[in-house]
Amino acid sequence: MNRNKGKYANDVALMGAVALGRQGAMDYVLDKYMSIAARTSYRILCDREDSEDVTKEVFMKVWRNASDFDGRYSISIWIYRITCILCYYRLRRRKLMSLFLIVPSVYETSAPMPLSPEEDFITKETWEIFCRASRHLSPRQRTVFTLCDLEGLDTDDVEAVTGLSADQIKSNLRTARKRIRQELERYGKVR
Repeated sequence: MNRNKGKYANDVALMGAVALGRQGAMDYVLDKYMSIAARTSYRILCDREDSEDVTKEVFMKVWRNASDFDGRYSISIWIYRITCILCYYRLRRRKLMSLFLIVPSVYETSAPMPLSPEEDFITKETWEIFCRASRHLSPRQRTVFTLCDLEGLDTDDVEAVTGLSADQIKSNLRTARKRIRQELERYGKVR
């Protein structure tokens, strides 16, 4: 599937091929990085339809802006950044819509991945609690929590993605963890 891997010496060469309109290069980018955008947007937004829309938007931006890729960061960090920015705008739009009493899309309540029936029930229940708790987080807190705790990025990468300082990341992460933990404790998921 990734037969183009050997064709590109580095990320700049790959994005240069995308900028030139080489479909094989874009196919390779989609194959390699689609899961990052889909998984991250779903974890931040807790809504499958919004996540699918954001994921499509991410790769439209990658396609349109491939010539702007300068290689300062890796393609994956660039895609995380685009994804987080689009999620942030989506969350702000939800908040604005709620001010005008327009009901935003309903939170997805299914588990992120199908498991055994027992694990599926536990994961689904925990995911629902997480989605409820994440409603009380700011877009920054959601983004930082998702990138650090769910995606496993280190502080340097989160700085590159969000533009936040290390102290801002730590502060937002501490607040997000506290709020999510309180919600999980409330439902007896942690002690």
